[in-house]
Amino acid sequence: MSLAEEFYKENIQRCLRQTKDLNYKVKIIGWSRLFVVILGVLTDYILYSQNKLNLILISTIFFIGIFIVLIFYHNNIIQYREKINTIMKINEKGIKRLSGDFTSFEDSGSEYLDYKHPFVDDLDVFGNNSIFQYINDTVTKGGREELVKLLKNEGNLNKLDIAERQEAVKELSSKAVWRQNLVLEGSLKKSKDIDLDNLINWSEGTESSSPLRIVIACTFILVTIFSIYLAIVKVIPQSFLLLNLMVNFIVVKVLSKSMGTEIKLFESIKNSIYGYSKILFLIEEENFDSQYLKNLQGKLKSDKLSCKEEMKAFSDILDWIGNSSYNAYYLLFNILLFSDVFLLRSLEKWREKNGNKLKGWLEVMHKIDALVSVCNLPFENENWTYPVILDKNEITAVNIGHPLLGEKAVENTFSMTGNQKVSLITGSNMSGKSTFLRTLGTNLVLSYIGAPVHADKFSCGIMKIYTCMRTKDNLEENISSFYAEILRIKILIEACKRGESVFFLLDEIFKGTNSRDRHTGASVLIKQLIKYGGVGLVSTHDFELCDLENESEEIINYNFREFYENNKIKFDYILREGRSTTQNAIHLMKLAGIEV
Repeated sequence: MSLAEEFYKENIQRCLRQTKDLNYKVKIIGWSRLFVVILGVLTDYILYSQNKLNLILISTIFFIGIFIVLIFYHNNIIQYREKINTIMKINEKGIKRLSGDFTSFEDSGSEYLDYKHPFVDDLDVFGNNSIFQYINDTVTKGGREELVKLLKNEGNLNKLDIAERQEAVKELSSKAVWRQNLVLEGSLKKSKDIDLDNLINWSEGTESSSPLRIVIACTFILVTIFSIYLAIVKVIPQSFLLLNLMVNFIVVKVLSKSMGTEIKLFESIKNSIYGYSKILFLIEEENFDSQYLKNLQGKLKSDKLSCKEEMKAFSDILDWIGNSSYNAYYLLFNILLFSDVFLLRSLEKWREKNGNKLKGWLEVMHKIDALVSVCNLPFENENWTYPVILDKNEITAVNIGHPLLGEKAVENTFSMTGNQKVSLITGSNMSGKSTFLRTLGTNLVLSYIGAPVHADKFSCGIMKIYTCMRTKDNLEENISSFYAEILRIKILIEACKRGESVFFLLDEIFKGTNSRDRHTGASVLIKQLIKYGGVGLVSTHDFELCDLENESEEIINYNFREFYENNKIKFDYILREGRSTTQNAIHLMKLAGIEV
């Protein structure tokens, strides 16, 4: 049993025991509340029958007090049980990842599938059975978007940044309990879809409400208090209070008319801000050793300000905003004390102090939230290795396997070093060519985000990945699959001509045309890619292409083979040097029952 599996199972067992105890407590407290109500009613009845009316009030207050204490205790236990259940779900999700059952996870990131992107569709970065679906544990909208950016390899990659992220991932992967606490805090109270853009726009705004609003609000509050007093001493009729409240309602509407958008924004994000304050507290309080994490943490505090304290203050202010401005209790509170006016003024004061820092604080949280998901890879795959990033466009892999196949992955050793620029991969149908191309590409993606890879040893240069594997027609744009392939290859060639360091993966290129055109086109393409500095792999059924190895030392042949047992075709998915010498199309047709 791996350390990760042991950790997850121990946590699940502990949560089950705690849940059982908490369920028992909830049941006991529920019956206790009923007992207090019955006992209180009986006591008051006995006191009433004995004509001890002066004690009835004391008795009622006493039992109501006990009842309220039980309610608070009951709610606290229910909230704690919710935390325990959430922790158990986090660990159950880990067990599913370990068993390869991650395709059942709801969030696959399918909205990020983009056939125009250089590699995300071909390498299963998003969608069902994807890298994103496998590792994603983000609990913030921005963290999810940051993880997407990492997996797309957006931005300018450099050796130092990758090395720093590797160190950060190593450190965070060893903080399993801390990572689960972060996921927990982000999962408990969460708005369905927090409006980050409008929140940032508000925080960076400079407009403020007129001080006259506060003066008007205070004036009407004083009038209301004085009116209540006069009604109590019967100087004015109580009906005047109703008129006063109606006037207050109109005044509140007028004063808060321009604040309606802001109030709706804060109502929608208050739960998420509560979770964010908890997450930022965890980040600011933790002791980090890696430079990357220290740099991020340093952005959360200064000599004058502490992010955790200011975000808690922000959350506390928002907590006063009712779930709905039309909630009966909140509406009454608003009419009596003009709460919207004072809440917005408190928020403006908070913005004056912290508004220009909020975006930076959230960016720190989002980056660490994304890294926490990346850390699932090293924590759950102890035998994976961190790649060595080279200063040259080479790639070497010892016992490399596909990260999404788990124990089913067949490991191979491969290298393209020195003058070698293009590897031609030949082999029969279903022998493993496409899977191997994806194996290299997927591990490269993981290398560039600072994660470990499924290999015993892995080294690579920093290259832009371009693929052409799953081309398909587009009826809306009147594009055939063959022409779609041509367009992707054009993008690849243009990238090489721009001087980009390109790593390409081409699977069965030009399969939509006749054999002569396919061979000629592939030969010309490979020579152009070498000419403009491209490095990569090309899989093909065109065995004649393998002759290019004799023309250039920059081209090397590899192959996959099949074998037969009891008239059944078998594959070992082992990569071998040299060209393929076998074909299996006719045999497969016979096995399928097609007369040949």
